[in-house]
Amino acid sequence: MRIPSQFDEQSLYRRKIPRNESVRTYRKLIRLALGLALVVVVMLEAAKPAVYRPFFGSSPSDNGGAAANLPSAVDRRTRNLDGKQPESSRIAYSPKDRQTANAIVAQLPRDQQVRWTVALSRSLRGEKTASATDTTATTVQELKFAADLPIESLSIWKQIVGELSRDLDTSATDSKVGLAQKYALLNALDDAASNRVIDGSVWRSEDFDFFYRTLDAARELPQAGFATVGALPLLQQPDVYLNQTVTIHGSLALAENIKAPQNPYGIGNYWQLWIKPAEGADRPIVACVPDVPRIVADQAGNAETSIADGPPLTVVGTFLKRLAYRSGAGADLAPVVVGRITYAPFAEGEKTTESTNETTPVPQGKFWLFVSSSCIAGIGLAVLLMWRTSVSARESRSLRVAYREAPDDFLKGLSTLPAKEPPESEQKHP
Repeated sequence: MRIPSQFDEQSLYRRKIPRNESVRTYRKLIRLALGLALVVVVMLEAAKPAVYRPFFGSSPSDNGGAAANLPSAVDRRTRNLDGKQPESSRIAYSPKDRQTANAIVAQLPRDQQVRWTVALSRSLRGEKTASATDTTATTVQELKFAADLPIESLSIWKQIVGELSRDLDTSATDSKVGLAQKYALLNALDDAASNRVIDGSVWRSEDFDFFYRTLDAARELPQAGFATVGALPLLQQPDVYLNQTVTIHGSLALAENIKAPQNPYGIGNYWQLWIKPAEGADRPIVACVPDVPRIVADQAGNAETSIADGPPLTVVGTFLKRLAYRSGAGADLAPVVVGRITYAPFAEGEKTTESTNETTPVPQGKFWLFVSSSCIAGIGLAVLLMWRTSVSARESRSLRVAYREAPDDFLKGLSTLPAKEPPESEQKHP
């Protein structure tokens, strides 16, 4: 006996599921399980900042990436540990001061600009300036100031120019008068030097004014707070990143100790590192730094061949230019970052000499334990619900059968009834 349901034409009683329909059900369950596993994998990959750095970089709160949280073997002399105010912490100045500084720089010859840059940068860092004699120094009388410049500002500018124009000694520019004007003048001098850099070419003499200036100030750069970029954004968007401070992560591919020619900053040598970026395009980045840790210095013995698996490095510096070089594919470009190393691992046998703020990373085992326990709990709950549903269906079926009259007596009564004779009108006559 079939009791049709009000929802469909199926019987309310259990029916046998065809084999092909059962196979389709199991296939759906397998697809759902695979989809869940795919979602978990995507969630793990989406949580990694390195996936987005080639396209968007990292925010300033990234703190230099994961490498900055690890114990570093960077030499102490590359850090600002003497308590002095870094040059990057500059006093704000007005647009009028910057306009006056630009007008002064435009009247100076190139050699005088370099001389003033050396004097201002070191005096503002609290360093002593070596004596120098320049018979062609620009004097106050030779400079032209704006006619609408206030008398107080004019007096300050004349005092600054007077300090820089005369022969420099150990206290020539130690005056604290006009700090805002001095920073405005230093920025104007830096912009003039950076504008002389020729992008997309080999090293030129015009590049070294800003190159040595940036290399001299590299030790004052903070360890974190700058966007992390790869080689591709620096190559394809040079106008966005030129003269900007960036952070790069990668592994050392080649280390060269280069002896510097005579320069106003007194830099005797520096290191030119070819770095393979940690993510993004497989294009090298050239990093010029004043000092390197021991693990990098040990790799400089064989400067003609690249390192297959070099140590990981983190460099913070200023994007100077795109350097033309000859690669295996022909003429190519590599971005140049001038700064300092903020992270490098320890060499074999080297020990840390100072405490480091280590953060305990979250182990991956705990995550997978959480995922596994969640899956087991979900499967157990599904099995429990299926068992409870089958028990409820069995009980309801038993109740329906219990209150239903047995058909045996009814069928027996039918068998004892006499057979009806057809009416006379329906009887057939021969």
